[in-house]
Amino acid sequence: MRNQLQLSTKGKAMPSVFLCRLRRDRRGLAAVEFALLALPLFLLIMAGIEFGFMMFSKARLSGTLQQAARMATTGDDANGADGAKIDEMVRSELRVTTQARVDVEKSYYDSFDQVRVPEEKNTSSTNPPYCWTDVNANQRWDVDPGRSGLGGPNDIVNYKVTLTYPVLFPLLTKTLTGSSEIILRGQSAMQNEPFGGGKDQAPKQCCISAAMGNPVTCKDL
Repeated sequence: MRNQLQLSTKGKAMPSVFLCRLRRDRRGLAAVEFALLALPLFLLIMAGIEFGFMMFSKARLSGTLQQAARMATTGDDANGADGAKIDEMVRSELRVTTQARVDVEKSYYDSFDQVRVPEEKNTSSTNPPYCWTDVNANQRWDVDPGRSGLGGPNDIVNYKVTLTYPVLFPLLTKTLTGSSEIILRGQSAMQNEPFGGGKDQAPKQCCISAAMGNPVTCKDL
C-alpha cells in the first residue's frame, strides 16, 4: 500500500516537474518570437514599398504633366502634328513599369470659365425640348464643352493623363483594395501663347425639338 502511494505521488509529480523545466527553458525563444512577428512585419514592409512606389509615380506624373502642358501651349511645330511628340515624351517618362499604360487626352477651350464646365441649359431635364448655349458649335449639349486637340493662340489647353500599372504585391494590395491595378490621374489647364492666327468659336443658342427625329436649330447670340 505504501509503495503504491509513493508510485502514485511520483506519477503526479513528473508532469509538474516537466512543465516547470519547460517554462524555464529559453532555448528557441527567438525563433518562436520571429515566427509570430515575421508575417505582420513582412506585410508592413510590402505595404510601405507599395505606397512609396505609388507616391513616386504620382510625383512623376505631376511633374511630367506640367512639362507637357507648358510644351503644348507654345504652338511649336517641333511638337509634331497635334502634339504627337509631347504624347511620346509623356509615355516615355511615365513608363514606371514594363506593363504600365499611359492614356493622354487633350482638349481646348476659348476661356478658363469653360474648362470642364457643362454648357448652360435652360432646364435640368435631359429630354427634349430644351435649349442651351452651344459654345463649341457641335449642335449638342455637352457636360464638358472641350474640343479635341491643342487649339489655337490664347486658347486654354487641358492636358489630361491617366497612368495605370499592375500592383507590386498583388496578393496584399488586392486583398486591401480589391484591385490588382493602381490608377493615377492628373490634368492641367494652361493658356496658349499668342503665336498668331485663329479665333474664338462664337457661341450659338441651340434648341432641340421634341418632334420626330429631334431636329436641332441654332442661331447666333
